[in-house]
Amino acid sequence: MFHFSYVQEAYDEVKESRRYYLSWKNKEKAWSYSDCKVKVIGMDDNKARIIVRRKKSGYSKFMESDFEVNLMMGFVASNMRKHTVGYKDIIIFDLEQTKDKHHRELKDVKIWSDDVHETEDLYNTILQERGNNTNTKIIESDHLERNNSVVPVIYQPKIDAWENFLREIHIHKKDDGSFEMSLVFQDEVLRKHGILDGIYRYIRLLKYKRTMDIETFSFKDNQFFFGNIYSGKSNLFEDTVHNEMDLPAKYYFQDTNHPVIFVNTSNHALAPHDNNHDLWKWEYVPWSGTIPIKLGTMTRDEIEKSLER
Repeated sequence: MFHFSYVQEAYDEVKESRRYYLSWKNKEKAWSYSDCKVKVIGMDDNKARIIVRRKKSGYSKFMESDFEVNLMMGFVASNMRKHTVGYKDIIIFDLEQTKDKHHRELKDVKIWSDDVHETEDLYNTILQERGNNTNTKIIESDHLERNNSVVPVIYQPKIDAWENFLREIHIHKKDDGSFEMSLVFQDEVLRKHGILDGIYRYIRLLKYKRTMDIETFSFKDNQFFFGNIYSGKSNLFEDTVHNEMDLPAKYYFQDTNHPVIFVNTSNHALAPHDNNHDLWKWEYVPWSGTIPIKLGTMTRDEIEKSLER
C-alpha cells in the first residue's frame, strides 16, 4: 500500500438561488491519503499514466445497505525523481500545468510506501512502462470478483455524484450482436445553467413522466456508438452537451469484456476518455457486491416504463 500526496487549488460546490456550480477558491491546499493502490499504464512520448485508488465506504439509502467503492485519480507522469528522506524513498512527480480555466493540475505530487522495496519496485515499473504504449490499455485492478459478460465500468466525478449519482446500469444484448447500455442517474442537476434547473426538471417530468436521467449508448466489436450524448472535450463545468460520435474503446477494466466509460459533464455526457483528470472519480464495477448500484438487463423502453410516475 502507498501514500499519495499533492497540492491543488481547492474548490467549492456552491448553491445560490437553487443554482449549483463549481467554483475554484484561488487558494491551494495540501492533500494526503494513505492505504492507496497504484497501477501504471504505458503511453507514448516517454510517458506513463499513473492510476491511484483508495477505498470509500458508507451507507447507501438507495440500496439500504453498507457499501465500499474505489475512488480513482489518474495523472500523466513524464518527469519524476526519487528522493530519500531518512530510511524512506519518495517518488516525486513534476506534472505539466495547463492554462485551461476549468482545470487545476496537481502539484508537488509524491508517492511512497513504508516498505522501501515496494517504492523501488513502483519506480522501476514506471521507468519500464514509460513509452511502452499498447493499443489495448487494460486498467488492472486487485478487484477479485470476475465477470465474463460484456459489462462496462463507469467512472464518475465524486463531486458530481453529490446529487447526480448513478443508480442503475442495464446491458441488453440485441439481435445484431450489439449491446444497448443504459445508465440511470438519480437526477440531472445542472451546473452552468443551474437557473433553468427547475424548469428543465418540470419538462422532463411532463414529457417523460420521470425526474431521473437515463443515458443510452451502444457497444459492438470494441466500438462505442454515442447518440446525442458524446461529451467531446467538455468537462463537469458544462451541462448542455449533446454530440454524436462513434469511437473505439480506449481503456478496459481487467479484460476486454469491460470497456471503460467516463461521465464527463453535469448532464452526463459520456466518452471513453477522461475530461476531469484533476478530480477524484467513483469507480463503479457493476458486478461488485459492495457498490450501491443495481445491474440489470432491461431495454431503454423497459426502463422508461419502470420509472414513469
